[in-house]
Amino acid sequence: MNEKMTEIKVLKESTKTATYDEFKAEFPAGSCRYGVFDVEYTDPKTGGQRNKIVFFSWCDDNAKVKEKMIYAASKDELKKRLVGIATEVQANDMSGFDIKDVVDRVSKV
Repeated sequence: MNEKMTEIKVLKESTKTATYDEFKAEFPAGSCRYGVFDVEYTDPKTGGQRNKIVFFSWCDDNAKVKEKMIYAASKDELKKRLVGIATEVQANDMSGFDIKDVVDRVSKV
């Protein structure tokens, strides 16, 4: 979001070689953010390598109420404009980014 919280802005773009840990580090405590990550995983049924694009919605439990409300209200509109999203992960603390849970979620899609 911009400083006035009136427009969604891209804060950072990454390369295909970025790690999941680098991605997680972009979600600061006490704030809200959106993120999109191409999750690579091994399909439990076939053993083959797969990847799916995941939309992350981060609103830390300690974020300001107004910020949480703005992010919640704008999330669906943003998701409509993103093509190819396999699933969404909502996180309120860092445990919401657990890669095992994320892979479990995308492998069911």
